[in-house]
Amino acid sequence: MNFFRRFKKNPIRSKASSDAIFSLSSGYITLETKLGLKNTGRSAVSIKVVDGMYFFDMKEDIQRFLDASKTDFGLRYRTVSDPYGYLWVIIEGKHMEDILAGVTAVGDMVEEKGFSDKLLAAIFEFRSNMDNNDSIQYLIYNYKRNNFYPFIPTGQKNRDTEQEMKILSAVEQEVHFEKDMTFWYPLWGLPL
Repeated sequence: MNFFRRFKKNPIRSKASSDAIFSLSSGYITLETKLGLKNTGRSAVSIKVVDGMYFFDMKEDIQRFLDASKTDFGLRYRTVSDPYGYLWVIIEGKHMEDILAGVTAVGDMVEEKGFSDKLLAAIFEFRSNMDNNDSIQYLIYNYKRNNFYPFIPTGQKNRDTEQEMKILSAVEQEVHFEKDMTFWYPLWGLPL
């Protein structure tokens, strides 16, 4: 995991982000045992794109870093730009700890390069395997609020708030959760 630790420009904010994201390292086990939610191995970091060489260089640094980590940590990645002007760094892996380290490293690199205000969210994908319900469910980490919240889309613009509350109830003692539901922003059309 030391491979993913880097010097940070703003150590207080980065430490808080890292601690919050790594709280999922035990929370995902609770989600599986209590709610039958299994980590799919897919995650993403969403960053608002800025025109300019510094942002381009940061993107290149992230890609070089993730290329270098493929062998040691078994992570795969791809980048996608969406129509709203966000860059998605999509990370896939077999082990949640490696995925969390990869996501944290990407966030740290963005902060280190001075673009922390452009970090939108880190998204972690889960699949339900209970009650013949094969739905995709997400835990979203909001960088601005330093908290997670659940998001379960059930259609074009519908979500399952009852199941979202179950997720909150299952892991609120382990995971840094957003208590104010007005900040549980839906992210429709996730490119995972």
